[in-house]
This record gives sequence, C-alpha cells and structure tokens, in this order.
Amino acid sequence: MLQISDRVAEPTLLLEELSPYGTRAATLEDDGRSIYLYLSPVDDYPGQTRAVWVRNLLPGPAETDSAAMREGRAPLLRSDAVNHPEGRDGLRGEDCDLVWFQEGSGVSLYFQGEPLAILPPWSGADGLQGYARDCLIADAGTLPFPPGDSSFFERLEENLRFWTERSKPEHWAAYRDRLLANYETVYGKHRAYYALQDRRYPPIGIAEFAYLEDGAIYATVGMSYQHMPGVERQTHDVERYLRSELICPVRLPFSSTPGLVGRMAVYPWIGDTWIGPGHTFESGMRSGEADFAFTDDFDLLAVRRPAELIVDERYLVHWTLGVPISSEYLAAARTRGPDHAIRKYYGL
Repeated sequence: MLQISDRVAEPTLLLEELSPYGTRAATLEDDGRSIYLYLSPVDDYPGQTRAVWVRNLLPGPAETDSAAMREGRAPLLRSDAVNHPEGRDGLRGEDCDLVWFQEGSGVSLYFQGEPLAILPPWSGADGLQGYARDCLIADAGTLPFPPGDSSFFERLEENLRFWTERSKPEHWAAYRDRLLANYETVYGKHRAYYALQDRRYPPIGIAEFAYLEDGAIYATVGMSYQHMPGVERQTHDVERYLRSELICPVRLPFSSTPGLVGRMAVYPWIGDTWIGPGHTFESGMRSGEADFAFTDDFDLLAVRRPAELIVDERYLVHWTLGVPISSEYLAAARTRGPDHAIRKYYGL
C-alpha cells in the first residue's frame, strides 16, 4: 500500500481545497512522474491520508511499481493497467474542479466537467484507495470506474445536486423550520433554540422542549441535513442511518446541556464516525448525567418518537434516543449494551 507520509519527491501543487467541514484538505499534485489526488486530515482531526492515482506522465512499468512505494514515491500504474501506457501530458489546475461527498470524507476530481478520479468515503479499507477513469485494471490501490449504469454515478450526481441546493441561502432555514414543526407535533412548541456558532458547516441547532417538571427534551436540528460519515464503513444497514437526529430526554439539565448535545451532534463530522443505537458518548465531564447511551427503544423512558419524516425526497430520518447516564455506567453500556445500562441507571 502507498505510504503517503513517506513521500520524498517535491510535487507541484495543481489544486487544493479545504472541505466544507474544515476537517480535510484535498490536493492534486504532479511530481513529474504521475499525478495523484490526496485527501488528508488537517490540524489534529483524526484520519489517515488517502490517495488515488490520476495519470501517468511517463511510460508505465511492466509490473507494479513496488520500488517507488519502497522509496516513498507515488507509484506509476503499470502499463497494462492504464489507457495510456506511454504516459500522457500533465493537467492544469484551472481545468479541474473538486466536488465533495456530502459526508465530507470523500472527494471527486472533475476535469472539464467530467469525473476523472474519486476518493469515496469508504476508501482506505481492503487495499482500496480510489477509482480513476484512466485506470483499466486495479493496481497500487486504484480501481477502474465501475460500469456506466452503476449507482456509483448516481451518487456523484447526487453530490452535485446536494451542494447546488445547499448553496441557496433559503435552503437551511426551510429545512430547519420543517424539522422544528415535525418535533412540535409531538413535543409541543419549542421553548428555546440554540444555534451552534463555532462551525460554519454542518449547520446544527438544538431545540429545547418542556418534558418533565424539572427536565426537558433536547432535539438536534440539522444532523439529517447531510449524510453522516462512517455509516458505509461500519454498518450494512446504510440507508437506515445515513440521515439521523438525536432526541435527548434530560431530567436534570444544567447550563451547558445545549452545548453538550451540540458537541454530540457535530461529532460525526469531526471524528469521521457515526452515532447510532448501541453507541455511547463520553463527554469528559465527571459530574452529573453528562455521558450518553444511544438506543432505538423510545419506550424505555416512555418518550414519544417523532413522526416519520422524509428529507431530500428520499431519505427517511432515523430518530436515535440519546439517554444521559453518569460516567460510572459507561463501562456497562459498552460491555452489555446501552439498553442494559439505561435500565440499571434509571432503575427500570
């Protein structure tokens, strides 16, 4: 596998772009031998650099370019694995564009309006790095594009539509208000709304609803605005969890509860992972009910599930119950499951 961290050649940067979430950077680089598209975490965000071959600039070798990989250089694809065995001319950055997958953990390179190379959210496993249009046979982690009638290309079209819609100033407000109205049919009029101000994307709000005499329900507003990352790599039930919102019944709210729920809501796009039933969230706070266990069983605490809601004309929002527990019960939630820990903690 290509060890990106060990690259020694000084490449020419053709194109560079930060993801809308601010957690990853995509770069298109020419090292004089080949052109590669890279996707790397920025600052201290988790993840590993991934890379997909785009083009050979020199004749391809007869065998996989293992020597280049051992030396920390980006490998040429072998001559029988590409549609230009003798090499091709380079690319100009001004002819290329980058389109992000809505999760923010994948990116596509377009050349003159057509897809040229793809680093999808599910890359990085089982030797797969990405897909390239000019690749004919899998080599050095790069695979050919799937057949033209594949849902793969529908996904690319969806990415284009997604960002076109999200660029409209009125889109988020309409989405937010529809979610709030859906919640209010179940929980009554929201008594407070908190908007996360420290991140431009994803847009996230927390709606507060009266619940118990001394408690409240805090519902996320905006997690379902885009796909949640990590779902495709970590579960087979992808469609079910791609678009999700958290419903958190908090019997003893404190001043930082909205901010804590907001931290959970944005965590998938920061941590490149998903939140769903069977998971836990450790806040790092050691007082009160500041950690959470997640379940599908709304009946555990007699909380009403929000009404069914379809977004972007095809995705059913998955409602996940986020139940506050103390840090002492986290181990039980992780070893015996959140439902067990919730029953024990609440004496059910």
